[in-house]
Amino acid sequence: MKEADSAPAQALPDLVFHVLLALGHGPSHGYAIGKDVEEQSDGRLDPTTGALYQVLRRLTEEGLVSPVAGPEDVDPRRKYFTLTKAGRRAAAQEAERLAALVRAARQRKLYPQRA
Repeated sequence: MKEADSAPAQALPDLVFHVLLALGHGPSHGYAIGKDVEEQSDGRLDPTTGALYQVLRRLTEEGLVSPVAGPEDVDPRRKYFTLTKAGRRAAAQEAERLAALVRAARQRKLYPQRA
């Protein structure tokens, strides 16, 4: 995924998908992204600062997120990130992939019809 417009060829790793989800509401800084990931995953994912910023750096290189300036009234050391159009597409494609898996599991009666 070197170009910003390329689609993910395979499933996104959990941490990557959760980071993209965390940025779905708008720009956020690393600490808040990490807390959102932990909350959204019900504590299953609790990324260390190093792991989180490694993912954010990779997503930036791939054009899925972009660093942005934070609000003027916050600590300037905080690094803020936002989703790019390609990042939104990648998150939507992963959500569609997961929804298709849930549909398949329901058809095979491996997952409740209404959860």
